Amino acid sequence: MMFRRATTRVLLLLCAMYFITYVDRVNVSTAASQFGAELHLSHTEIGFVFSAFAYPYLVFQIIGGWVGDRFGPRRTLTVCAVIWAAATVMTGLAGGFVSLIIARLLLGLGEGATFPTATRAMSNWMPADKRGFAQGTTHAASRIGNAVAPPLIVWLMIATSWRGAFIVTGVISFLWAIVWIFYFRDNPREHKSITADECATLSSFSGVKQRVPVPWRALLGRMAPVTAVYFCYGWVLWLFLGWIPQYFLHNYHMELGKSALFASGVFFAGVLGDWLGGSVTDRILRRSGNIRLARNVMVGVCMFLTLLSLAPIMLVSNMSITLA
Repeated sequence: MMFRRATTRVLLLLCAMYFITYVDRVNVSTAASQFGAELHLSHTEIGFVFSAFAYPYLVFQIIGGWVGDRFGPRRTLTVCAVIWAAATVMTGLAGGFVSLIIARLLLGLGEGATFPTATRAMSNWMPADKRGFAQGTTHAASRIGNAVAPPLIVWLMIATSWRGAFIVTGVISFLWAIVWIFYFRDNPREHKSITADECATLSSFSGVKQRVPVPWRALLGRMAPVTAVYFCYGWVLWLFLGWIPQYFLHNYHMELGKSALFASGVFFAGVLGDWLGGSVTDRILRRSGNIRLARNVMVGVCMFLTLLSLAPIMLVSNMSITLA
């Protein structure tokens, strides 16, 4: 049975991580209306709270990738989860603008290394021809986190308070760290539950390698287009993550619960897009054998379709059209 495979369970654990990290990122935009009023924050200060996450996140995306290579995904993701869980709880305990900023900076530090390190884990645990599917599935889980976060946080706020919502989600992050450290192994062949058939489909384990000179000029040349794509992707993504709940709440004068449901609808569309994109790119690769067509052209087409979908929002005020 598929769910009895160690490789599938590891993928599900990574999906859970992507889901939880995005809930912990988006919860602040949903709770902003309440903590902003209680702590007497201006819209500008709330904007700073939103963006504080991004600065250490940017730095530790780079440093965290090196840390994941150096110490392995098992230890790296465990430490990261403990940091971001503590930051989420600290957000719920914040007493003002400064403490909120500190908590968000700590959250960015903890989550910065997660995705590069998770990609390293997937490269060891997923067959080469299924890595697009694995990336699509994990990113779809993050979009589910986006979609679930607004109504979930509103429900937790009603059941407890905005502070309780952060504390509960922080505790869930701690629990994930415990499961990860006990179940995962950096080398799949050292896992007690993996089968010989699963091992046969995997590439040889790429452990910690000896330090070698880095060809920076060639590396930067190859990474520049990827960096540009991620900049454009990140701009649109964080515009949606940070402001979509507030957009529906204030632009269309909705109640908090209703604005959360509308924001969820937007994010659920991303679930399908991520999963479908990962599956389609692997299928193109298997049929054509052309990795450039499967990866690069796919990215270009998707970014162009994103442009076409965003342009009408600036020209219309009808809520149904905007949501579509």
